[in-house]
Amino acid sequence: MDLTDPATLRKVFESHGKGLYNLAYRLLGDRQWAEDMLQETFVRAYTRADTFRAGGQVSTWLYRICINLCYDHLRARKYRAMASLDAPISASSESTPQTWSATLAGNTPPAAESAEKRDTERCVRELIDDLPERKKTVALVRQDHGMTVQEIAEVLGLTARTVQNCLRRAKHKLYFGLKQAGLAPAMA
Repeated sequence: MDLTDPATLRKVFESHGKGLYNLAYRLLGDRQWAEDMLQETFVRAYTRADTFRAGGQVSTWLYRICINLCYDHLRARKYRAMASLDAPISASSESTPQTWSATLAGNTPPAAESAEKRDTERCVRELIDDLPERKKTVALVRQDHGMTVQEIAEVLGLTARTVQNCLRRAKHKLYFGLKQAGLAPAMA
């Protein structure tokens, strides 16, 4: 497969772009950065097409590039002082917005969702964000992309057994985190 051919690269983008964007978004938690990582993934695929092994799966190679770019970004973000729209406003009272992004929100009320569902979703997001990088990536790739354990192992360069252990430990941590918050489902 010649990834330096624009038509081929477009086909690869059309078939894998959405999944790569979703992965980057789940790892980074920011739509703009996810778009940037998606774009950089395909720039790297184009400029480093000679490193693609013939006979390998393009999807595995692209996911590996995307994951590495996201990890690099997350590591760099730790060392940069960035102003976040989600940062708390220091002088906020009950009547003023709690974050900078809330000051930008329109007057449209949020969709009518139950408070319990929102709490559970928030709690799950926080618990997933607190997972170590490898466990978080394995869990997100499995959940969002429906990859098998073997496919995840190939993408991440791990053994299938390591992937299974990461999944088990991530599920365990999520369950007990939800249980501690009073949101865990009853055991079957």
